[in-house]
Amino acid sequence: MLLARLLLGVIAAAFVSAAPAAPASAPLRKLTMCGEPGDGSPWLYWVPDAQGKPSRQLAGFSIELWTQVFSRLGYQLEIHGEYPWRRCLRMVANGEIDFVSGAYFDEERARLFAYSRPYKVLTPQVFFSARKPIEVATIADLQRYRGCGRGGNSYAHYGLDPSQLDLGALSYRSMIDKLKRQHCDYFVEELETIAQVNNGRDHHLDDPELLHHEIGGARAPAKHLLVGRGRPGEALLPAINAAVEEFMRSEERNRLWRKHAGDLPY
Repeated sequence: MLLARLLLGVIAAAFVSAAPAAPASAPLRKLTMCGEPGDGSPWLYWVPDAQGKPSRQLAGFSIELWTQVFSRLGYQLEIHGEYPWRRCLRMVANGEIDFVSGAYFDEERARLFAYSRPYKVLTPQVFFSARKPIEVATIADLQRYRGCGRGGNSYAHYGLDPSQLDLGALSYRSMIDKLKRQHCDYFVEELETIAQVNNGRDHHLDDPELLHHEIGGARAPAKHLLVGRGRPGEALLPAINAAVEEFMRSEERNRLWRKHAGDLPY
């Protein structure tokens, strides 16, 4: 009887040792995203070093937003800011990077990219020099003047084709400087974008040399997340949209916006 009990114990022990171990929690799957850092906060920017010059450390509301959204969906997100805007778009279209953030809707882009729902709507404006004022009430009036812009930006919502603009400016500050030097008659841009140049320290909206107003016929642009059409990330868009909507209703959104934007309204 004792021998039988010992044999049963050995068999039971062997069964337990052969059973599979409880699975460890799966590591987060990795995805990549790129965006173009601005001249300052709040969206995506290089953190200033001790001398006030841009370091190689990225920060911004966009990082906070997308890191949290993708974490909720079970993904670890790697964000790149070192690529110029046009290269960033090309890499996403080619599948080298999964997503690009902060892009406007454009019919030409829509042939290559699938769009998330908009997560921020902006205010279109036309800017011109006080020393050389122009008469522009609608986007049709722009055709009478020479315009400046930034390479890689979309101006379709102003009724403009890139070929109609001098797109040599590499930054918003250089675009504003070109206008002041009268290398062009105007540029069109969103109110919020110009307000945030150099973290708002340049106070361009209060600059008496730089006039601006609304322009009839312009479609208010919005920021979107883009993914290459037919790429694996496209299937995630419905879940991303739902997670963004939940995040935007949260107090965490308000806290993180204040962290990067201060008193600027969202």
